[in-house]
Amino acid sequence: MKIIITESQLNLLLEASSLIDDTDFRETIKSYENKVVDPSGKHYVFDDKDPKNPKTFVNTPSKKRGGTLTIGWGHTGPEAKLGNKISNAEAERLLTSDIKKEEDKTKMLFPKYNTFPMYIKKALVNSVYRGEAKKGYEWVVAINDGNWNKAAEKYLQGWDIDFSQANDPKYKGGVADRMVTNQEAFKQYANELKGGKTPTTDKKQNNNSGETEKQRCLKMTPLEAAKRPECDKYFKSDYNMDYGYDFSKEFYVVKPGDSLSKIASKYDKTVTVDTIKKLNNLKSDNIEVGQKLKIK
Repeated sequence: MKIIITESQLNLLLEASSLIDDTDFRETIKSYENKVVDPSGKHYVFDDKDPKNPKTFVNTPSKKRGGTLTIGWGHTGPEAKLGNKISNAEAERLLTSDIKKEEDKTKMLFPKYNTFPMYIKKALVNSVYRGEAKKGYEWVVAINDGNWNKAAEKYLQGWDIDFSQANDPKYKGGVADRMVTNQEAFKQYANELKGGKTPTTDKKQNNNSGETEKQRCLKMTPLEAAKRPECDKYFKSDYNMDYGYDFSKEFYVVKPGDSLSKIASKYDKTVTVDTIKKLNNLKSDNIEVGQKLKIK
């Protein structure tokens, strides 16, 4: 059954959604971050500046290191301790945690984050992930001022990197490629805001099949379509946006008198207080009226 949701509900949905659920973005981060596994498939701790391939398993404090102890896909937390190994499932969990942390930083750094198209959100989180974005940086200020051309110009400045490597296949996935890809996204958005058109940098929007934009939009899942501003015109009416998406299936807005146990009781047995707390990174059972909670 197709469900009609209001524009305000759509905005809540998009605000509550996260790049941790975006398969393409997760794969992008994996392609840029180092991963080293043993023959059994377990991820092990390595020095992120180790030039060897595969990198050396760090298991002794006397080893001379030039970088940071790392495990999984670029994770540098307490799990990255000397000699440690983790399963692929644990590496995926750490990646989820890292993306959530970096996306939260991005939202703080760019107050208009939730108004940007998905490919820009990905570029911004990608840049924050690598430590390229900080308060006061010229390109960050330019974005918050709405000057995307200036942001693209300033983004690559001040880095001791050979950006000519970005187009060399052997450097694909390297720092230069990563930063130039982000810069191209900023240029594209600047052009879109002027009413122009440029080739997209978002893999999901690449079109080699001869399909029209409308055909592509109508083939997307409702949530994918809801995250694509260019698809709005194929779903929007004067009164609502019909994305065929049941907002209540994945998200719940806390009402007066609610508790986590009361909310969990509204759903099937897979929804428990513990699952709600884990999905929303809650440290206690305290919730507030109006708070948006991910349920599944």
